[in-house]
Amino acid sequence: MISLPPPASSRSLTLLGWQASIYWIWNERNNRLHANQTRLIATLFSIIDHQVRNKIQSFRETNPRRSSQLMQLWIR
Repeated sequence: MISLPPPASSRSLTLLGWQASIYWIWNERNNRLHANQTRLIATLFSIIDHQVRNKIQSFRETNPRRSSQLMQLWIR
């Protein structure tokens, strides 16, 4: 069988999640190395979740349909 490419909204959401994860994991690394500060893993997950939700909400004015699709995928 031929594999079909994932829908564009799924790709976009994967990219948003990936970018947020990399950013906050790197930020946590720097805090641990340079400031001797740590966060709980649950806190990092919460921060990443809020950042992705905020980014999705920022699409609402320009493209409400896409924003709705992305939010439904993210919550699922």
